[in-house]
Amino acid sequence: MGLAASQARFLAITARKNSCEFQSMQIAQQKLSLTRELEAATQDYQEALNTTKLVWDADGSGSYIYDLSYNLLMYPSEINDYVPWMVSRRDGKIALNSDMAMAAKLAGIPEGGTNNPTKEMYDAFLTAMVACGGMSETSARSCRDIGWQETVGVGGALMDKTDAYEMTITNMINYIDLACGKIDTGTDEERELAEKLTFTIPKYDSSKEISKDNMLFKEGLDQSSAYITINGNRVSNENGDITFTLADLLNDNVTIAFTDEKHKKGFFKRIASAVKDLLGNGSTVCGGKAGIEDLVGTSTLYPEDASEEDKFIIDLADQLIQGFMAILDVGEEATDIQAFNYAIQETLALLGETKDLGSRNHSNDAFNDCITESNNYNGWVSKGAAKNKNYGSKALSLSSLAESFLTFYAQGKEGYNDSYYIRQDGNKSSYVTDDYGYYYKIKNPNDNGWSTQQIYESEFYSALFNNLCQNGWYENIYIDDKEYLDNALKNGQLFITSINQDGYYYQDKYNAGEYIIEANDEDAITQAELAYTQKKSKINYKEEQLELDMKNLDLEISSLTTEYDTVKSLISKNVEKTFTLFQS
Repeated sequence: MGLAASQARFLAITARKNSCEFQSMQIAQQKLSLTRELEAATQDYQEALNTTKLVWDADGSGSYIYDLSYNLLMYPSEINDYVPWMVSRRDGKIALNSDMAMAAKLAGIPEGGTNNPTKEMYDAFLTAMVACGGMSETSARSCRDIGWQETVGVGGALMDKTDAYEMTITNMINYIDLACGKIDTGTDEERELAEKLTFTIPKYDSSKEISKDNMLFKEGLDQSSAYITINGNRVSNENGDITFTLADLLNDNVTIAFTDEKHKKGFFKRIASAVKDLLGNGSTVCGGKAGIEDLVGTSTLYPEDASEEDKFIIDLADQLIQGFMAILDVGEEATDIQAFNYAIQETLALLGETKDLGSRNHSNDAFNDCITESNNYNGWVSKGAAKNKNYGSKALSLSSLAESFLTFYAQGKEGYNDSYYIRQDGNKSSYVTDDYGYYYKIKNPNDNGWSTQQIYESEFYSALFNNLCQNGWYENIYIDDKEYLDNALKNGQLFITSINQDGYYYQDKYNAGEYIIEANDEDAITQAELAYTQKKSKINYKEEQLELDMKNLDLEISSLTTEYDTVKSLISKNVEKTFTLFQS
């Protein structure tokens, strides 16, 4: 290669090499930029992990969580227990959304409040709420029928929820407690009802021999083999009668246990089968002095060798049924009677099921295991004691039996759909008693023609109206937006005005109570995680491409460097040779 050609080649290599090095520097800059992008995305994701939102914890247990919203606070529902939780600004005025603000205007409630609210203004408020879509005409009509509660929410007492013909499980338990409290002081009818709702186990005197007048249970079970436990604690009747009510069965966990199994094999299944056949033939529900024993006939189902435990359990089951007959208004509709009979036969069928837990080394262990497991099983739970196989234990949760009965009844009333159902495994069952919004029709001589829901709604709107008049109100067009509501409550722009034990409403921060809490915003976190994952994936792809380009440039620069050195050496030799030629 001549000198001129070598120099031209040298310049071309130098230019290409410089270009490659410049591109390499650009790639390095791009990689640095991608690193910054990844750091920013990571920072955004880390901040999102700390994103919180306000939620409503319905019972303070963390089991029932709802996103906080204006509607949840300011409109009656089972979630807020039909109690208004008013959103207010610092001066105490209640924040109303556009619909409620229009209703307040139409009703003539001054924005600054008034000291002279009237029934006419209250009725006008209900009418306006219907017109603005804030409540149904049915709810407004019942609120008018019940009437304006002038002192509710401003220091007055709440209405008695037990004066209703239809109740939730909570109110029904309270009603049963009140009824049982009249067992000694009520009228003849009240005492009779109380006796049907009260289970009594006579006092046991251990100093006397077992006799008909000195028995732990009615039919002659001695204290060494039969026990009642309430919430896991054994209850003794040495110092007096043991009593528990139908309300206790629904509110606590009452269990009966035997430590010396004497049950006749198949006894309860025969009882259940006979009752099912009898009820299937159109017979009425269990009744009469002997209850189930009369229904099924002693000659076939109460054989002479039937154990006292068997008879006692059937008596308890019969009293349970009689108690529900006394409290529930089954009515005369064929479908309602059918539902009640269905509950009887299915509840008795549970007595024919037993879960065998095997055996334990000690009888106390077997006893305690049965008590514990019976809480989660609809039927009997048995366990033997390995060192003394004749001294096993068997337990039955009477509370589960009561809850199962109501569930079967509700299932029949609801057309045997899948809303409520009973399985042997209690954890796989759907008890109606866990639905605090379900209403039971009650035989209540004191009812005023209203359901507890109607009473609750009347109280709700009376309390809301009374506080609007007392504190005043203002329209907040943004209040329906959850993000705005959350931020306004968090930063102290808005407050929660809620009822206190004295019957008055007081303003405080959102977290002063136990129902509104700050929780991780899982939706925001999920979205941030998705965005971060996509961003990281794109950055990783770009980095891989840049890394590949960088490797190719490095190879080309290495090759050009080698060629550069070769051509440079060749030029140097040509120059040296030329100078040597002219010097000679």
